[in-house]
Amino acid sequence: MRIEVRDAERPDRGVESLLGDLDGLREDLLQLDVDDVGRPDAGPAPPGARSSTLEDVNALLVTLTAAPALLHQVVGVVARWRGRTSGPAPDVSLRMGDRHLELTGGDPEQQRVLTAMWLEACAASEERESSR
Repeated sequence: MRIEVRDAERPDRGVESLLGDLDGLREDLLQLDVDDVGRPDAGPAPPGARSSTLEDVNALLVTLTAAPALLHQVVGVVARWRGRTSGPAPDVSLRMGDRHLELTGGDPEQQRVLTAMWLEACAASEERESSR
């Protein structure tokens, strides 16, 4: 699972602040029965680029078994983390295989419904894959 965080409401926020927030989210996720939570490897910088690390500074990769209950827990941790951040909640993108969910500002009930639908779609997709 790939988790990306964007803080569009506060573009003046520094990279260090975002990294600190992501470290907190990483620690929360590691409390679950996930295999690993780390940063993506950006690979070598393209010619002429100053840094390859800024590209993926806003992302975490969560390695977990294909258990729907664990996926629900991960999404719950992310939602609670968004609620704890100071100021407007950052936008979060969740990607599991070919399934993608954007959590942005807006109606919390609508986000809850969309998140539940996304989780069901992920579970159904995993079920189809495991029955092959």
